[in-house]
Amino acid sequence: MYTELIKVKDVIENQKFVIYGTGSVAKRFSQILKHSGRWGNISHYTVSSLEQDVMFIDGKVVKEIKNVKNDNIVMVAVHNIFADEILENLKYLGFKKVFWIYPHLFDLCFGMPVQSNMILDVKSVVRGLHGVYVHAIYYLAIESEFLKNTVGRNLYIKFMCIFCSEKAANKRWFDFVERIHKYEKGDVQQNYNIKLSHEYDIVLDGSHRLMLAYYFNVDKIAADIYCCDLNRYIEFAENMALTDKQLHEYFSYDEILLIKEADLKLKI
Repeated sequence: MYTELIKVKDVIENQKFVIYGTGSVAKRFSQILKHSGRWGNISHYTVSSLEQDVMFIDGKVVKEIKNVKNDNIVMVAVHNIFADEILENLKYLGFKKVFWIYPHLFDLCFGMPVQSNMILDVKSVVRGLHGVYVHAIYYLAIESEFLKNTVGRNLYIKFMCIFCSEKAANKRWFDFVERIHKYEKGDVQQNYNIKLSHEYDIVLDGSHRLMLAYYFNVDKIAADIYCCDLNRYIEFAENMALTDKQLHEYFSYDEILLIKEADLKLKI
């Protein structure tokens, strides 16, 4: 993983490349490039298919992948639920220089972790979280799959639709449901560590995994720790953070009461 990160950094700093994707991951990656002064190294963006003839992102043209020469370097900036299909298609189209950005997104933004492979108590971590409400929504979503409430699924999809398309939101829901039932059957293996702030109060990545572990009474979870405060995280995550301000912007009064009640329950 570290060797791959070095390669990614070298491309970002010294070469021209194409960004595959225009969703939340691509936006965060683009923000990192702007802050680091590497915005000029982006040739253009690309997607599987365009819904309009011409599209631009901050002056950079978006092309369909079929119109991109396969000798380009491609930075695939998509969530993991979309990655396999896209990477396989790029291979089929003959692209040789392809990097999946998502696993390196947090190292590029916050720097290398200050601690790695920390084994932490799941309930203690959950009780220590503050400032965001995404974990309450994920908890309600898990409950709804077991018919313990009737709102969790809709709240989850509504939250996802804040920063991705309805199609992507539904895909993420079905992926989450699959993971829920894997946990139910005892398959609780973590493919990679969750990422926490140095105060252990913000989940930078891995909220789904953390809440699954919490719901199914898994005692311990492995985490990498990054130097980051809430303001820095909100700047990076934007609407994905779901702060109190965003909660009131996107959800109804009754929905907010349910979410805050669930959040309080998690802190007990």
